[in-house]
Amino acid sequence: MHTEASPIPPAVTALISRTIDRLRHLQVQPDPIVPAQHRQRYGILTSAVRADGQILETAISEALKALPHLRLVRTPPIFIPSLIDQMVGGAASAETLRSSHLHYEGGQGRKVAPDLVLIDADRRAVDFLEVKRGLARTDAGKTRQTIRDLRCLQLVGKSYALRQLNAEVDTATAAVCAIHGATAVPADLQVAVEDLEIRYGLSLRAVISATYTEFGRQLDELLFQQALDDEIQNVYSARLQEEPLMSPLIGFAEQEPMTRDAITSV
Repeated sequence: MHTEASPIPPAVTALISRTIDRLRHLQVQPDPIVPAQHRQRYGILTSAVRADGQILETAISEALKALPHLRLVRTPPIFIPSLIDQMVGGAASAETLRSSHLHYEGGQGRKVAPDLVLIDADRRAVDFLEVKRGLARTDAGKTRQTIRDLRCLQLVGKSYALRQLNAEVDTATAAVCAIHGATAVPADLQVAVEDLEIRYGLSLRAVISATYTEFGRQLDELLFQQALDDEIQNVYSARLQEEPLMSPLIGFAEQEPMTRDAITSV
């Protein structure tokens, strides 16, 4: 049975507002392939796409955090010793790695920071999640690194939960949750949104959909206003090029119009 969460958690509403405000005042650098009249809207859209990942991650984490049987930590530093890195990079099979559990020391080795770490009291499990938009697959180098990180987290997960989070668990999982489905990691390192809903008993898709709707609505309003501003600026610039300008001096009703060259010479 799913718990019905508020459509958009308050922290997500606040993050969307801050993001829109930042986009409204965005300083966009010139791009040689983007026409000047479209530059600001282009910058807003590309920045909005980059911000979307953080907004989605926050929406999911805030919804999960509200469940009483879950304890959630965002992007904690976790240290992977070189010995474990070597084991993952060696000839051990994925099945061997999944069934192995190693001691976690902490403070030594390569640092990783998974998006979400959850302690599930009902399942007596620790889950490491990487939340991705999943609209396109990452390049091969990033994919290999993600696979290595997740395998390493599986190995130290149970010990990490006990030593760092004071939680005794029986199971450790590590996976990528690609919201829109595109990921190149192996199937055993993937978890779909629907699977998370079953696992935790929460309607995450409703939260994601409501978040997209609100962010999209505010972004559309911002782009509409920016289009008006751009059009006004374009018309003004065109008139400056085509029409003579009147002198700003007051009290000389009979004066002749001043051209741009005349103003410059003054």
